[in-house]
Amino acid sequence: MSLNPPSSKPPCGLCTIRLEKLCSQRAWWFGPFRATLALGVELFALLLGVNPDEDRTRSPMCRRCIRFRKNAVRARSRAFAWLDGYLNPLFNRVRDSLLDPEELTAARQLARQAETPTFDPR
Repeated sequence: MSLNPPSSKPPCGLCTIRLEKLCSQRAWWFGPFRATLALGVELFALLLGVNPDEDRTRSPMCRRCIRFRKNAVRARSRAFAWLDGYLNPLFNRVRDSLLDPEELTAARQLARQAETPTFDPR
């Protein structure tokens, strides 16, 4: 039985993968900053037994997105949820400072399109 069941609601409101790529192109330090936070998610996931192979993505494009593990870890760990409550707004402010409003809008549209299981932007 999967511990990360699919939901009727999409897990995100914008495409993190798309924005991560744009930010990394604009600021050399963004990649290491994000990688440090992602490592924390991965460590919590490992400790809590969250299997990335059980991520239920909505499209092939989403398969490497860490959001699914982050949501599963948040649901299982109050400590992680508390920590994420402080770090996620910081991360969002840093990320958004590197982006234009139009790019955020495009990322929201891409996330909505990714809800379709057959969607693949390649």
